[in-house]
Amino acid sequence: MSRNKSPRARKCPVCAEPMRKKGFTKAGAQRWKCDACRLSLTAKREDRTRMAEFRAFIAWVTGKRSMSEAAAMLGTTRQAFAARIAWCWNVEPSLPSVSRSHRYVMADGTYVPYGWCLLVLTGDDGRPVKWQWCSTETTAAYRQLFGRLNRPGLLVCDGGRGCLAAVEARWRGVRVQRCLVHVLRNTRVDLTNKPKSEAGKALLRLARGLTKVRTADGAAIWLKDLNAWHAEHGSYLKERTTAKQDPMRANGRKWWWTHERLRRAYFRLVKLNRDGMLFAFCDPDIVRDGDSLPSTTNQLEGGVNAIVKRMLDHHRGLSEAHMKRCCEWAVYMLTEHPDPESFVAPAHWKRFGKEPVEDDGPTPGTLTAVQLPATGINAYENGFGIRKGWAGRSK
Repeated sequence: MSRNKSPRARKCPVCAEPMRKKGFTKAGAQRWKCDACRLSLTAKREDRTRMAEFRAFIAWVTGKRSMSEAAAMLGTTRQAFAARIAWCWNVEPSLPSVSRSHRYVMADGTYVPYGWCLLVLTGDDGRPVKWQWCSTETTAAYRQLFGRLNRPGLLVCDGGRGCLAAVEARWRGVRVQRCLVHVLRNTRVDLTNKPKSEAGKALLRLARGLTKVRTADGAAIWLKDLNAWHAEHGSYLKERTTAKQDPMRANGRKWWWTHERLRRAYFRLVKLNRDGMLFAFCDPDIVRDGDSLPSTTNQLEGGVNAIVKRMLDHHRGLSEAHMKRCCEWAVYMLTEHPDPESFVAPAHWKRFGKEPVEDDGPTPGTLTAVQLPATGINAYENGFGIRKGWAGRSK
């Protein structure tokens, strides 16, 4: 049977007369011809064209090529490429729902331009489980992040107050492992990299050995060394300075601890151990035979967070809405079986126009109202800058 039999009704766009099928192009596309005005054209399937545009958009937004380089690969200009993928910003990804429980999860936030913070939760396979937009790492934001998830065996985090409060409210009694790299950083902030006192030098050496602990026996040896340090330098910690000795620093006080920063570094370690957050990763009560639990958030910070930062570095100058959508696609593509085309619907490519104007009012379903902008510095890496409230939604 010939392929061009039984032509379907198709009207000419010039004279509105019926057109008939007339062969195929070299690429296999149907060719139509109007006998009245002699117009010949090729029928295009819009869905195939749009999906090709979307695949080019995903390759560009999650890659390291500039828009000009991505356009050159398609044999078009940068302006034409930007116009063709404009509708792709309407497609919103979401992470698949997780029903199984994880041996451990990691939670951490990374600050991005425009004063936003992206909270990410990963499972024991290192893949993202959920994300949450917020302005700062508050308890409300972390509660949204932990919502509708099964209770894990262990949570590894940087020990922020908002995170710990949300854990206690959402998963009461779950064990928390404070990232030992963050503990070492905090200790170095207090003692500096080159402490002058012998007590400070010895405590810094102990803190540097934290990340080398792998087993419960190693943790017991480290704690024994910490007790030995206190036995040797305990009297040094108790030294006081009176207002008479240093009236310039009195500031209304009668006395104060002479070595405040050293005391803060030491008692931080003591408190973390008493709270069970220093060596929870090697606690026999939660570690199974042959099991290995992480003691740091390096897997998350060097994985998902680092990829998001590199992606933003490759695509500088994006608007606020496009920047957030880029971050979301970067996180989604790290899932086990990403299928970005499954989110595309015909309604997306029919919605063209300018970016939506952000509403300063409360977002439906949020725990708190959107915060009003505050004056500040719009920095790139750190979290300082204009705050516009947290999104109140999770993926």
